[in-house]
This record gives sequence, C-alpha cells and structure tokens, in this order.
Amino acid sequence: MRETFDAVTVEDCREFTGGKWHQYGEEALALWVADMDLPIATEIQQAIQERITRHIGYPRHGGDPEFLDAIVNRMSERFGWQIERKDIMLIPGVVRGLFAGVLALSSPGDGVVTQVPVYPPFLMSIENTDRVIQANPMVFKEGRWELDFEQLETLVTPQTKIFMLCNPQNPTGRVFTRTELEKLAEFIIRHDLYVISDELHADLIFEGEHTVFASLSPEMERRTLTLYGPGKTFNLAGLGMGYIISRNPELLAKVRKATVGMIPEPNVLSMAGTLAAYTRAGAWEREVVAYLKDNRDHLNARLKAELPEVQTSVPEGTYLQFLDFNVYPFGAEAQKVLLKGGVALNEGSAFGQGYRGFVRLNFATSRQILDQAIDRIVETVQQNRA
Repeated sequence: MRETFDAVTVEDCREFTGGKWHQYGEEALALWVADMDLPIATEIQQAIQERITRHIGYPRHGGDPEFLDAIVNRMSERFGWQIERKDIMLIPGVVRGLFAGVLALSSPGDGVVTQVPVYPPFLMSIENTDRVIQANPMVFKEGRWELDFEQLETLVTPQTKIFMLCNPQNPTGRVFTRTELEKLAEFIIRHDLYVISDELHADLIFEGEHTVFASLSPEMERRTLTLYGPGKTFNLAGLGMGYIISRNPELLAKVRKATVGMIPEPNVLSMAGTLAAYTRAGAWEREVVAYLKDNRDHLNARLKAELPEVQTSVPEGTYLQFLDFNVYPFGAEAQKVLLKGGVALNEGSAFGQGYRGFVRLNFATSRQILDQAIDRIVETVQQNRA
C-alpha cells in the first residue's frame, strides 16, 4: 500500500471535482482542508459498488442493525467503552452534531466554553446560534499545547451551560492524557456543565492513547454527547456519515427535539461504506496511520532543519499541524504570502482570536506532494524574510 500512497501525484488529485484541489486555483498545492489525498480502501470501494448494483432506496430508520452493531463493537474493542444501539443517533457529519448539541443543551445568551485554537465550526456553532463564546486559550509551553486550567476557572458564569471539547485536538494535534481529562471532568461536574466532545480523529493516534471522554465515569456519560465517525480515518468525508453517541437517553431526546426535520439520516451508500471500513479495512487503516506518522516525522525533520524559526508542536494525533510564522516580517499575512508561493493552507485566525500569522497544514498526502509543498514554503520564506 505504501507504494500506492507514494504514487499519488498532483495531477491525480486535480482529476476530481472536490473542493480541496480547486478552491485556490490550479497552481496551488492543496494542504488545507482535512481530506486525505490517499486512495480509499478497496474493501470500501467494493462495498459501495456492490450496494449500487443491488438497490438504492431510503435508508432504514435509525440505521441497519448490522451497521449499528459495527459501531457498538468498535467502541468496545477500540476504546473499551460499552454502548448499545439505542445510544447512537446517525447524522451526516459531525459539524451537524456540533450545532445540534448547542441547540439542544443551551438557550440564546448562554455561555459555551471551548479551547482555542479550535476547529472553526466549534466557534460558528456558538456564534450562529446566539450563544456566547467563552474561549479558553491553550498555552504553548516547551513545544507542546497545554490546557490552561487556571484561566478555565475564571470563565464560568451562571449562564455557562456547555463545555465543548475537541480530542484529539484540531488544529494542534494534541491527544489529551487521561489525567488531563479527569481533571477536566472534575471541573465540569463541579460547575454542572454539559459536554459536547468531538472525537472524530480518535483513530489517528501516533503517541499516547485516546480516551473517550464520556467513558471516564457514569457521571460523565450522563452529561456528554460524543461525536464520532469514519470521515477522517477512512477518507470518507464526502459520503456524509457521523454519529452522536450518548448513554443518556434524555440528551439524545433533547437533540432530536431541537433538530426535528432538519438533520437527515445518512444515505445507504455511506452506511455500506462505513460497515466495510469497520469490518474489512483494518489492514488499510493500519497502513495509513503508519504512513501519516512517517509523513509527520519527515515534515518536522525538514522544518527543524530548514525553518527552525517556525514555532510548532509535533502532533500526537490527527494529520494536521499548526505552524506559527509570526517571527517573520510577513507573519500576519502568512497564509496569503504562502498562497502566492503556491501552497494553500488554512488561515490561523479562523481557529480563534489571536492566531493570525498561524496556518494549519494537512500532511495527509503523498510524500512527493508533501516535499513539493515544503520546498515551496521554504523558498517563499527565503524570498520574504528580509
């Protein structure tokens, strides 16, 4: 499989009509939105093709039993978390889950705490529903992004209702330790908050171990909506599949009531593809995680050797890396300058106030494309550093 991944070219990527490789024109190398450029598992392709040849109709309400069992088994075998079919609400992607959770568990004017920098839809789901963002900036300490528990205590007001967690963390790549999460759980219980925990990247771990936040205790299960899905791990974002999982039926009932008629269930092709991913594509998944880890290490070796001034933290999970270019004169316009140099990255300010001059880089591509992008970044910095 590694040879197949290595063989992916820019021309291959531009053959498709998806947004990643056409958003910024034909000259830019697309290392921005969180899609992989790597081909999906043949087992998934075959399952989708087989379903097309048999029947495409309305999906079974609530999901096919075999499909739901695959999710239940994955939670148990992968993370040691015991759930049942009834704990799963299917949604067409976790962004819908962020909005649904905020709508269901709070009211306009309520406060929602989240860490920044963070995946932009976290902030959008708060602002666009007339809730109040209570941002808790992470602290960059000794090359690692850390939770700021002292500042966290100063944010909560009587109007605070929800804590939104991203773990593994997008865009920093942190995989929070069980000790960190237990300390966070104590804070949440003490302040009587609900939790929306986005764990979409939970399978993409390079160091450490992913802990499902709700699995820490029955009390956290009672308070938490967990968001998960196959999109990042198996490169299936375009199929539209995700889940809201909760061991508390009252929370799922609140979500369904708040979103009635607004959230369609995933289609039959996404269920067929995901079932194959969870039951037949394990070898492909292991190869991908190993390839991504090698890409991460290669990227950081080159950054250390060629752009040592760039401040960054080596991701423990995800295939995303947050880079600080503020040391350079062009830092505040880093995304625009690098785009002119031929590399499309995400602008840091989208991840929260105070992150202008940062960019997010997606290294889930072939090694040859990654090296071309690094070459362009280094050349652009050299041309604009004076």
